[in-house]
Amino acid sequence: MARFPDSAPAWPSIVPVLQLSTVLHLLVIGNLIAMTMALAYGKNAVSRNPVRLFVLSKLLQAAGWTLINLRGEIPLVLSAHVGNPLIMTGFALEAGLLIIPWRIRSVLNLVLAAEVASGVLVLWLFARSPGELVAVSGSTVASIYATGGVALLASRGASRLQRLTGLLFLLFVPIMLMRVVHSASTGAGLLDPTLIQSLTFVVQFSFLQVGTLAFVLLMKEADDLSLQASEARERARLELQDQFLDMLTHELRAALGIVKISGSSLRLQLADAPADILQRLDSMRKASDAMSKIIDRCLQLDRLERREQPVLLAACSLTAVFADLACHTPDGDGRLDLSVPTDASVRADRQLLDIMLENLIDNAFKYSPAASRIGLRVTMRPDEAGHSYTAIRIRNQVRPSALPDPARIFERYYRGPEAHEFTGTGLGLHLVRSLAHLQGGDIRFDIDKEGAMEFELSLPAAGPEDSTA
Repeated sequence: MARFPDSAPAWPSIVPVLQLSTVLHLLVIGNLIAMTMALAYGKNAVSRNPVRLFVLSKLLQAAGWTLINLRGEIPLVLSAHVGNPLIMTGFALEAGLLIIPWRIRSVLNLVLAAEVASGVLVLWLFARSPGELVAVSGSTVASIYATGGVALLASRGASRLQRLTGLLFLLFVPIMLMRVVHSASTGAGLLDPTLIQSLTFVVQFSFLQVGTLAFVLLMKEADDLSLQASEARERARLELQDQFLDMLTHELRAALGIVKISGSSLRLQLADAPADILQRLDSMRKASDAMSKIIDRCLQLDRLERREQPVLLAACSLTAVFADLACHTPDGDGRLDLSVPTDASVRADRQLLDIMLENLIDNAFKYSPAASRIGLRVTMRPDEAGHSYTAIRIRNQVRPSALPDPARIFERYYRGPEAHEFTGTGLGLHLVRSLAHLQGGDIRFDIDKEGAMEFELSLPAAGPEDSTA
């Protein structure tokens, strides 16, 4: 089959001569470029489904223009009766996607679908000559863009960008109608090199680029609004959470205060009571102390996450730190094997440092066998960049069945296999890691060949320029 001629006869000098096959190639390439632009934007888009549908619309249009460009080399049923419906469907899908945020979008999509279905039906049943094919496809495309343009301009909630897009839609309609009337009256086909035909292709190619840019800008606008709404909801949720947490901690502290006071009073009044009763009173006191620690940890984490935790870094002597901690941590009949150089110091917040060490030492005593030793060693070491760090290592034995998962041990709320035997929430080690990072340090966990657990807390060593806590 011979191809339709794509070279233009002599036109008036004011009209440039266009190679229509070249324009068709540009339409194919332009749609593929638009696909690439949409895919690049879609990687960071909040809503990805519209982007995927837009890519599909461009793929349909590229396929349709490819088939039309092959007219004369493939059967007419493929180039015209398949190519045109692909283009019409792509146009309708694109027009529907540009109406992103509206209530009428579902109705509009039904109208666009009906227009495409009607156009395809008429195309297959009645259009046979080149002029009829162009008239049917052109009128269908004109109706699609007229529907989209009117909807964009008529919506009360449309932005300036959306109204501008609607105006471009409507400007495209009379050009398509001129092409329809010309083809219907003269029988001119798709590749007939006429002024109106060439003008239509040029406008279509220009609108292809403008429509892609409009889609990306409208998606960006919709994504920004969605993010703003999401941020507002998150702020409201956090504010409500803070109010609830404040109320809860207040009530819990008040209840625990009553329990502690009542327990202490009973302990004094029942000083001569049987040992089992005194033991129960001591258990009540320990339970209330444990609950107080849990509340403190929850509040500490909440302040960290809200960036409300002040960090006052200063030189802290570890000898003095561990001397003070000895009054507040269990010794277990001398089970703690402490080795701290007299000149060992760290650059840290003293209050936060105490919290970290209390958690680590308490954890070691809690999960180690009763008769085992707990080792605590302090050493100095440089990091890869040459900065001096102080490493605090805490090592304790543990039953093989109680070994935690190294990959999860610092997760919030994670507890080891036998943690149910002890009070706790799984927040302690997570809190230690968060506090270490807050002070420019880090913590790691390891299990040696003997089955012992070791935590290594690393903090920047204090320098001569640091003040003393």
